[in-house]
Amino acid sequence: MRVGLLTVSYRLYGIHSIKERRSIVRRLVAQVHAEGAAFAACEVDPDGGLRRAVIQVAHLSTDAARTTRALARLREKLERGNGYEAIDVASEVL
Repeated sequence: MRVGLLTVSYRLYGIHSIKERRSIVRRLVAQVHAEGAAFAACEVDPDGGLRRAVIQVAHLSTDAARTTRALARLREKLERGNGYEAIDVASEVL
């Protein structure tokens, strides 16, 4: 089995409360889960302040190339959205 990890650091815009921040983080995690059962996601740096967030995504597959493609597609979807933008993205396949 191959595990792919995608770590995305975000800058959040227009955030004035922890509730607004959590709303964006939940939306990002839900977007990952909507991609299928082979994906898992969570926030990995909850103390980044109101205007920063870090999400880590794992993808499980038997084929490293498939995992690489799946993470690349997901990366494109997660890079920019309403109220946030990715400032750093790293991926690796183990």
